[in-house]
Amino acid sequence: MTTKLFLIRHGETQANLEQRYQGQGNSALSELGIREAKDLAAALKSEAFSAVYSSDLVRSLETAKIIAREHKLTPTALPGLKERFYGKWEGLTFDEIKKKYAKTYESWLEAPAKTKIPGAETLEELQQRGVRAVEQIIKRNEDKTVCVVGHGGLNRVILFHYMNLDLNNFWRIRQDNCCINIIEFSNIPSVMLLNSTWFLGEKRMKGSGYY
Repeated sequence: MTTKLFLIRHGETQANLEQRYQGQGNSALSELGIREAKDLAAALKSEAFSAVYSSDLVRSLETAKIIAREHKLTPTALPGLKERFYGKWEGLTFDEIKKKYAKTYESWLEAPAKTKIPGAETLEELQQRGVRAVEQIIKRNEDKTVCVVGHGGLNRVILFHYMNLDLNNFWRIRQDNCCINIIEFSNIPSVMLLNSTWFLGEKRMKGSGYY
């Protein structure tokens, strides 16, 4: 028996454009983000999803609704799929963080799993929460195909768990807006696709923010 999980990142938001750490703050999709989500939904139309799940944050839930519409489904929002809580960094731009938390920011780039961001959830805590949510989804949907719409940071730590990678590799893979990852669960979970945005063509955003 094999369960196939499509792990998606939400479409572009205004906060992405501003290079701002959204964390668990709510930021709606931008006009481009809505178009990206529609292109993604069209690309996934032929997939036989039994269910669509999402973070309960607006940007992911909006993306999930656009995907689910093509399958006549209603997304199920799960708090466990939220993005990381970034504590004192929430809502700040990259430049603001670099200036105010220079040493911590430098450490965050060099050794992300070891870096303590003031008031923030750790990457390990994020991974435990995200994997727990995924395992619940897999248990409910054995031998089916499901769609999960998450976030850049959340998706990374979930993928690292199933690839058995250290969390200090956090920056070694990209998660672009509306990217597709596929994980197959049978005897051994296997990552079949990583950060695919082929369906966006020239509209593919680069450097649009991870948070």
